[in-house]
Amino acid sequence: MCNLAPSLTFNLVIPVFNRLYSLQRLLQSIECASVKGTMNLYISCDGGASDEVVSYAQNFMWRYGKFEVIKQEVQLGVDAHNLACMKLAKELGSVVVLEDDLVVSPSFQLYLLTIQPLAKLERQLAGISLYRYPMVEHDHFPFDLIPNDEFVYYQQRSSSNGCFYTWDMLRPYFDFLEIFDGDFDRYNLPENVKKWGDEVWEKSFYCYLQHADLYLAFPRFSLTTDFADIGVHMKKQTNKYAHQSNLYLGQKFDFPARYENTENVYDAYYEVHRSTLINYLPELEEYDFEVDIYGYKKLDKITKPFLLSSKKCNKAIHRWDRRMKPELNNILLNEPGYFYSLGLTSDFIAQTSESLKEKFLYYYPDTRFTSLIKMKLSEIFSRFRR
Repeated sequence: MCNLAPSLTFNLVIPVFNRLYSLQRLLQSIECASVKGTMNLYISCDGGASDEVVSYAQNFMWRYGKFEVIKQEVQLGVDAHNLACMKLAKELGSVVVLEDDLVVSPSFQLYLLTIQPLAKLERQLAGISLYRYPMVEHDHFPFDLIPNDEFVYYQQRSSSNGCFYTWDMLRPYFDFLEIFDGDFDRYNLPENVKKWGDEVWEKSFYCYLQHADLYLAFPRFSLTTDFADIGVHMKKQTNKYAHQSNLYLGQKFDFPARYENTENVYDAYYEVHRSTLINYLPELEEYDFEVDIYGYKKLDKITKPFLLSSKKCNKAIHRWDRRMKPELNNILLNEPGYFYSLGLTSDFIAQTSESLKEKFLYYYPDTRFTSLIKMKLSEIFSRFRR
């Protein structure tokens, strides 16, 4: 359990525009949290922010430290505004950027106090997320970690739902933006990320992480959750549940394992690092393979001679079943079967080993597939009703 005293001053930065209720909800959750010592608050109003949001921010009473309302001179837009908030770390030393449609766990400060020493110790760290991404975003099915006692995992993806940065972490990213030519095809980005507009700051951050071989630290249980209120990147409220993550209400935080000592290290596709598989199955070490358990990597982007994947393989060297949960346990515990294969990359085809129905049954065995179809049809028809 962490017994750290609140010796570090955190700088909370909230970018806002026109969502008054969202801001009120976030600030209420912060005020209800177990805040000790000094914590500064900066509310950054984008140019053209609504009068009611600006007025509420200016009249808000903050009792934990310095409080400042920043008024941007021009309308930056959601992504450039986020970058401006991140860049405040240059003068403040560090920032915790919280978008206004989040709420925080009562223990969010204790988590930050526990994990922030990693900022100095871990050279491969580009940020510390407060949010736990609950699903594999390529298919919206659950993302499960290896079920062990590690509270923190590392992943090569950006975090927009609450993140701590020092300026030492962010300065190389802004240097990267100065030379980045917008050639996103040069990087191995998941298909859902490729579809984002090029102005989305997270998209360039994905590229930066791959360019610099860096990771973010994420919590096993989330210290923020996302209400996905309607805004620039959230057009419809049918997604209002998709980004809710299990909000941690406990107060126990062991000091996190370092990157080189943890089993839970994942790439942009939510695929575990090959070294973890080798730790459990040493016989795999002789193969220079890439991991594609979820089956969403493009074969023409695989650079390794061998592949471990749920795609179909014509000449498998090793095979595993998929019965146990999470998916990784089937391989880590060497469950024999015919779902996952290790083989030469050239022996795989793009087709995966299961139907969509089978995937639903694996994750939601008590849900009837026909009920899901009816639900989706109802949601589609509701868009045309007045």
